[in-house]
Amino acid sequence: MRATLLTGVLLVGALFLSAAWSAAGADAQDIISIQLVGNFAGITCEPDDTANNMDPIGGNVWRKLKLINEPGDPDTIHFKFTANGSYMPEHWGWSFVEGWGIADFSWNPPMIVSVMPDSGYWYFYLNDSTSEYWLDRPDAVIEGILESDQPDVPAGAIVSLYSTIDGHVISCSEFDGKAFDFPNLPVGEFAVQASAPGYINTEITGIMTSSGNAEQVSLELIPVTAVQVTTADCERVGGGVVLSWIAYCCGETVGFDIYRSDSPDLTSAIRRNEDPVYGITSFNWFDECEDPQVDRYYWLVELDAVDPTITGPLFAPGLPGIPSSIGQNYPNPFNPATTIPFTVGSAESGSRVTIIFFDVSGRTIARHDLGSRSAGDHSYVWNPALSSGRSIPSGVYYCRLQIGKQVLTRKMILLR
Repeated sequence: MRATLLTGVLLVGALFLSAAWSAAGADAQDIISIQLVGNFAGITCEPDDTANNMDPIGGNVWRKLKLINEPGDPDTIHFKFTANGSYMPEHWGWSFVEGWGIADFSWNPPMIVSVMPDSGYWYFYLNDSTSEYWLDRPDAVIEGILESDQPDVPAGAIVSLYSTIDGHVISCSEFDGKAFDFPNLPVGEFAVQASAPGYINTEITGIMTSSGNAEQVSLELIPVTAVQVTTADCERVGGGVVLSWIAYCCGETVGFDIYRSDSPDLTSAIRRNEDPVYGITSFNWFDECEDPQVDRYYWLVELDAVDPTITGPLFAPGLPGIPSSIGQNYPNPFNPATTIPFTVGSAESGSRVTIIFFDVSGRTIARHDLGSRSAGDHSYVWNPALSSGRSIPSGVYYCRLQIGKQVLTRKMILLR
């Protein structure tokens, strides 16, 4: 469809409106580049963006391919001209010299109101000599058949088209039997992906289109069947539980969610993983546990299946509680240093630990804050000369260990 730009505003079919401009500001031969800009979803408005540059195709004609994502309502496009190596004019839009609605080439490039009836690829043309503007569409086609285990296309099936340059182009949810097609494509590389509830996504990549030709593709949707979990186990490690399992599903990637409860009841369980746990055969996942003494129950729930496999409950018994304690220092007697072993009990896990040394008269020799300590075995090396900054005589000394609210004492002997 073509229309010559005339003075004023001209409606051309239902496709676009056009406006004329005065060519007094520059001759056609002065134009060395033209940019197509506008406010369509798919046409950038960024000034001087090289992505907007139109391509000269001969005979004073310029062309630009654009993927329009949101057609329908009238929208505006502009042509910005470059002459003699610099953009002119410096400002562009409507001219008020000739009156509203008349674009002045010497001041503003023309603005054209267009109505795009369909999403997809469009060619925008401009003849800088005759002031002619028109739209056209590329003519490559991808045609396909969607197969499955059903006599018809499964309910909810969608086939999506992707471009290696533009990403997602368009999706098809209506089929002629099992057939679908994507017309009006430019020359390029594309991929198609089919999906449907209860089926594994299938994709064909590297589809090269050519002008005037239809490329044929065939996709098959394979039903998602519940996987078989052959082994599953859980083990207390450090501050949590490691879950390990082996699953089989025809060599396809499968995903799982992990649910945990304090009782063997799935309805009371909560999901622990933020992202799905994906794999093909072997799976491992670590769950951090706040209280290692509490019994935990786990379930492995298959994703994206009509009848998902649920494995569980897997039982991770809580660790037995251990008390806080202080061991006998070694060596004892000592000189010049000794090691004091101690254990932070389960109930005091994460508590602050303070160690104090004093003589038989109760006078404090040294005091040290050991910070927060987790449940388990720890130790502290005491060298009186280093910790107190002075030498102390031989004799009996006491170590007092405070773990949270627990206070423990041990007698030691310094022998010089």
